[in-house]
Amino acid sequence: MHYRTLGKTGAKVSEISFGAWAIGGASEAAGTQWGWGETPERDALAALARARELGVNCFDTADVYGNGRSEEVLGKAFGGKWEGILVASKVGNVVRNGAGVKDWSRQHITWSCEQSLKRLRKDVIDLYQLHNPVEHDIRNGDWPETLDRLAEEGKIRWYGVSVFLPEEGMAVLERGAGHTIQLAYNALRQEMTPRVLPLALKKNFGIIARVPLYYGVLTGKYSAETKFSTDDHRSHTLPPATMRELAPRVQQLRKLADNDPDMGGWALRFAISHDAISTAIPGGRNAQQVERNCAASDKGRLPEKQVAAVHMWWQQDDYLRELRTGL
Repeated sequence: MHYRTLGKTGAKVSEISFGAWAIGGASEAAGTQWGWGETPERDALAALARARELGVNCFDTADVYGNGRSEEVLGKAFGGKWEGILVASKVGNVVRNGAGVKDWSRQHITWSCEQSLKRLRKDVIDLYQLHNPVEHDIRNGDWPETLDRLAEEGKIRWYGVSVFLPEEGMAVLERGAGHTIQLAYNALRQEMTPRVLPLALKKNFGIIARVPLYYGVLTGKYSAETKFSTDDHRSHTLPPATMRELAPRVQQLRKLADNDPDMGGWALRFAISHDAISTAIPGGRNAQQVERNCAASDKGRLPEKQVAAVHMWWQQDDYLRELRTGL
């Protein structure tokens, strides 16, 4: 496992970290599925233990993943033995009166932080992130003051923002508050490349690349006819019409990858080939998936010519340039 600096935090993080959304299991809110289906706890604990054995030292979760279950599983795995491990959690998604809403108030963020600490069995959250606020809230909210206060109180070390759109990433960078940005970045989602990533590098923001496998699509194991189960968020984030578009494009990428037999590993290597990326956070529902993910760091970055070819291929695809499906 190789390590990189997480921007201005100065922390060294494994370039392949652990995205803990899937181990939270099924999670429904306001009639919409936000989970991945059930993951047996024994499999989740085995995945976390194997990740540590292989050098993973950063684990990303959120209070909403499995309605807190993801944090609870992390707490069960590492509670009392967090030394050398960084945990990143997220806050802001709430269900009230049957509807999903965002809450960036000081009262809610402070309360949620305390609840997350209890579930994690930890005294401090290393990185606390707003969970996908819109541009207006990034530019105008008082969230920096709230998070600065939590840092002063010793409840968090650093903070950042998880964003969905390029303009949201630019809003974070232009406001200048915080230490990190979490964003979607993979061979199918490169919209952050032109503006956000270069400016983040210049301003020394740590960048966490989420969905580096694009919900498993980039492993190449799903076809145009794949339909996900109703307890899996992909049943609505990647509906049949989207899969019919994406599956053939993965086959095009396979050719650009020189028919690499491990497309998942190749996709992770693509994500960590950009200088702005501090770490990528693929999910792992069992120890075998974790082993495959971590092997990408051992193999290193892709050849520059191959990365350039993938960038050019993406730029010439009108569908991909407008692709924003996902969470």
